[in-house]
Amino acid sequence: MTPQRAPIQTDVEFVARLRVAVEQYLAAVDRWEAAYQKYYRLPGTSPDLEAEEREYRERRRELEAVLPHARRLCLKYDLPQPFAPLVYVTLGEYAPQQRMASAIGRSERNAVTRVLLELEDACREFPTPREGERPSLVRRIVNYFL
Repeated sequence: MTPQRAPIQTDVEFVARLRVAVEQYLAAVDRWEAAYQKYYRLPGTSPDLEAEEREYRERRRELEAVLPHARRLCLKYDLPQPFAPLVYVTLGEYAPQQRMASAIGRSERNAVTRVLLELEDACREFPTPREGERPSLVRRIVNYFL
């Protein structure tokens, strides 16, 4: 039995998938922090955050799976790469009474949003070949490295 290959995604489809992964990850971080803020506690995680912790880890895995392709697209279109630092966040490092700021700051979120928008624009500028049409030599070389 031969293994099934994943369908080839266009850059536009991938950026849409990346956007969903980033949004879900940031929402999971926000939910975890909201649950953490509910109770007076010391730094670290506790058993009452298991559901939020599980969701955070799942979303983090999903985001980590798309990071290599996102990095290549950023290099291809000469854009900054703000996605990788998102997964190096430490949740619960500070007790709520020590610090109220989010683990992922507003400037990081804005940078990610800006790059996502620029990626969407850049991907739409390069036309994709139609069904049955053979891509140009330049497009095949570019696709080889993606």
